[in-house]
Amino acid sequence: MKIRFYFFVLFLLSMSSISAQYENLSGKMKARIISENADGLYNFAATAENNSEIHYPIKYILLALKKSSTGNTSTNKQEGKYVVKPGETLKLSEIKTNLDKNDALKVYLFIKDEENDKVISKDSIEINPEKSAAKKPQYIPENDIELVGLTIDETRTKIGKHYYDQFFMYYLQNDRKFPGTVKIVEIPGLARSTRISVFYNDQEIYNFNTTPDEETTENEARNTLEILKRITLPKNELLKSST
Repeated sequence: MKIRFYFFVLFLLSMSSISAQYENLSGKMKARIISENADGLYNFAATAENNSEIHYPIKYILLALKKSSTGNTSTNKQEGKYVVKPGETLKLSEIKTNLDKNDALKVYLFIKDEENDKVISKDSIEINPEKSAAKKPQYIPENDIELVGLTIDETRTKIGKHYYDQFFMYYLQNDRKFPGTVKIVEIPGLARSTRISVFYNDQEIYNFNTTPDEETTENEARNTLEILKRITLPKNELLKSST
């Protein structure tokens, strides 16, 4: 009986040690985008850097959003799964694209823990961001929009940026894209907080006051996506969902 108890205690200690290892991984898995440019041909390599002492199973999303001088937008999205060895810097994927001097480009990399599906690291690169905002917004008929589901980031703080990144990641994982434009605006609020308003085709559909709590921020990102899903449902589907 004592021997069984001894082995049971050893088992619990080993499990708690493994759990502690995973809990201490915060900040030890690093997402990084490496860019190279050769006469306007850009190459973006997505890498995962494991600075821990364990093998780490991850998922990644690599996305490039390119906006031309005429306002047309194109996307390139890649995703996959890997196990990154201790101390390894692993190349996950890469995107190649031509870029003119009047084009704007944003590249995002999200790395998620495969077990709990949470983002553990992220990186982004912007090229010619001023080109994207150089012209005043003009109305474009929906039939002429080449990319559905365009999102615009007008956040100002680290918390606001975290909310936008979380919303954008959930949005990428959503099978259904919205036909209009989503704009997320952050303005000063009470005390040290800020207020975030979400607009769909220039109509405010949701707003909330920010908090430093990341879990609350992630929940707000999920809530935003659910609201968008609901208001963009066709009328017949909306009636079905309400019954």
